[in-house]
Amino acid sequence: MSQPTDLVITGLGLVLPCGDGIAAARASLVSGLPCFAELPEALGHGRGAACSSFSPAGIIPPMQLRRLDRPSRFAWVAAHQAFQDARLDPKPIGERLAVAVGTQTGGSEASEAFMRPYLQRGPEGASPLIFPNSVANAASGHLALAFGLKGPSATFVDRENAAFSALEQAVRWLRTGLAEVALVIGTDGLFPLLLDICRGARLLDRHSDPEVGSGRGFLPGEGAQAFLLESREHAEARRALPRARLRALASRSAPDPTEEGRVAALTRAVAALDDASVDRRIGGGSGLSRLDVPESRLAVQHPLWPVAEHPKRLWGELTGSGGQLLAAALLEPAARVLVSAPASSGAQYAALLESVRLDG
Repeated sequence: MSQPTDLVITGLGLVLPCGDGIAAARASLVSGLPCFAELPEALGHGRGAACSSFSPAGIIPPMQLRRLDRPSRFAWVAAHQAFQDARLDPKPIGERLAVAVGTQTGGSEASEAFMRPYLQRGPEGASPLIFPNSVANAASGHLALAFGLKGPSATFVDRENAAFSALEQAVRWLRTGLAEVALVIGTDGLFPLLLDICRGARLLDRHSDPEVGSGRGFLPGEGAQAFLLESREHAEARRALPRARLRALASRSAPDPTEEGRVAALTRAVAALDDASVDRRIGGGSGLSRLDVPESRLAVQHPLWPVAEHPKRLWGELTGSGGQLLAAALLEPAARVLVSAPASSGAQYAALLESVRLDG
């Protein structure tokens, strides 16, 4: 997919290891201080970026809170913030409001919590309260009930670029008239089995803080990002002030799964944006060579594009499966920001955002 758009982002909501909300995220980017913390013992040893100060108080009712997994809790709070930021009451337009969720870990935490007692004690150990969260689209279902969303809904499960797949689907819905507004969510949560898998795959091997190009592995992270997307005409009709215009979005699948294939696909995605006027670039590398090599090749091809502080180094790798890149682009005090988003497999994405609210 490659297309210019006349769509704007009118709302932003953030739950990140550095804190909940736009102010905390901007302060983190300005200071450049990573949100490293010791992972709780239940999540395994080692450093990570956990949302240890997350608080849904006053947003998620207590009865619903106890029934939600971590990705759904993060998504609910981020969506609440995005609706407030856009000054939009979702319920009156529920049938015309779509939701697209991108996640890497959605449903996995609940699946582990459901299966461990079952394997230990048999059917008596299986909890019917946990089971509904064991599917990846649990978050979109909870959001639909919480905010009265009755439009199209889809959940994308992928690694680094799930949030971009969700954004791509939202663009389709809006362009074809299936929705007037789309809520795009990236959400992920840390849980014990995930850390065990990452450790077994040697993804956590490092001797100091993760850095792009260091080959020292990625920083485990969690959280959610929410974006309200609508046509410029729809935003103007309700007198909303957009945060940014989504000028273009492009995706290219790698012709082969090799490093060179991923490099070629990312290069073509960026070229498809057909606009060399870029004030800042947000990169999607993470310390792993399969993501860093395409980014470094892109930097060589476009040496005049200044690269901003790396959001994955600040907020962690899993926070929204790529949604943190879009969030960082919206918070950049620059007019035109290009987001390059390499992935270990599947589509390679690039997006060009034109800021409207430079003062945030």
